Amino acid sequence: MKKCLKGTPPNSLKEYCFSNPHASWDNFKNECQEGYIEVQNKLQQDQGNLCCYCEINTKQGGGEAINDFRVEHFHPKSIANQSENNWALDWHNMLGCCHGGSEKYVIDNNARYIAEHSERHSDVLKGDSILDGDILNPLDIPAFPVLFKANRRDGHLSVHEQNCRKAGVDEVKAKNCLDPKKLNLNSVKLMRDRKVVLDAVNEQFAAQISKNISEEGALENLAKALLQKDDQQHWPAFFTTIRYYLGESSENYLKSINYDG
Repeated sequence: MKKCLKGTPPNSLKEYCFSNPHASWDNFKNECQEGYIEVQNKLQQDQGNLCCYCEINTKQGGGEAINDFRVEHFHPKSIANQSENNWALDWHNMLGCCHGGSEKYVIDNNARYIAEHSERHSDVLKGDSILDGDILNPLDIPAFPVLFKANRRDGHLSVHEQNCRKAGVDEVKAKNCLDPKKLNLNSVKLMRDRKVVLDAVNEQFAAQISKNISEEGALENLAKALLQKDDQQHWPAFFTTIRYYLGESSENYLKSINYDG
């Protein structure tokens, strides 16, 4: 997980909320379809096209495929869970999330669909559970330092306890994000996908070394090349995994570009 940015809400959402303060999420989607599209686009823009939890890219569909993207409400949006605040239409309660392997018809469905429910990830297992006090909210994660470690051998994530303490982040909440019954960020598929990314970065590192570039220089070059947005302003998938692999070089580079999520 990485820090997610939260820009200003789309005007269409603000206007709809003003006129319909007690409306449900389905009301908004059905009655203000253009606004719903604006919300999706703004979330993807703010987050650099990454899922707020697992950091997979929220790919765009084509033909009969649909986008591997959904609007996640950190606090459940159902009316039964609402108090004085309408969580369903609260802009600061909305995040961009992938389908967590639950959708058969997303782009690359053969690679993304997961038949076993217990192996799905991100908000799928979370459902309507109120986990506000149990897991990290991506909007509240600090930009520095990195809070998770990625194991080079198998793509397994673990909590960087020292950095959590340094940043004043609750270690238990961080560990709960990896819990198979919560966000399941160490599902078999996510670990496998992170391992693919780690292998690719390692190959690029080896290629740099083969050119008689120092280890420090190679890491600096890779940080500059890999930890940046592409032409569409998308961050690379598994940003935190790459960041941890590159170590201090990634931290120095991200500080130099004023990275804030």
